[in-house]
Amino acid sequence: MPDFLDGEPADISWYPPDTKEKEEKLGNFFQTKADPKLHLPKIKDCVAEALKKFPQIESWGIVGYCWGAKIASIVAGTQTKFKAAALLHPVRLDPADGAKVQIPMCVLASGDENPDDVKKYSDSLTVKKYVETFDTQIHGWMAARADLKDPAVLKEYERGYKTLLQFFHENL
Repeated sequence: MPDFLDGEPADISWYPPDTKEKEEKLGNFFQTKADPKLHLPKIKDCVAEALKKFPQIESWGIVGYCWGAKIASIVAGTQTKFKAAALLHPVRLDPADGAKVQIPMCVLASGDENPDDVKKYSDSLTVKKYVETFDTQIHGWMAARADLKDPAVLKEYERGYKTLLQFFHENL
């Protein structure tokens, strides 16, 4: 998994962005260090490197977690080399990006994502899609913020990954 942010991710203390200060810090991060325009060109290099190591693989999917979901959503648009995409606990969902998606799309949101944003994004997709909100889960539940010692979280974590694997099985 490439580290597009060069070991300098958003500070975990900014989550959830439930104060003006946290919102401002996170917003600044997304407009500077995490501006998609800085990172989209890196996808081409990642794919080229992966193809060198695994030339036998004929179709590729892309998964974006949190901020990476924004990148995956954009990359799933016109002239994509990927065959399917998934957005996990996505941030910055934009219906304008969704309208450009050209490949099957899976969106697994947490209860922390804005339901209106998830619905607008889902409605903008014109491709095969699977969209589900895991209402009882926090942002980051399929990654670093999952408390896998909690049986309820573990159950949904496993269900989320089974859903993701089934989606890719059907679409790659």
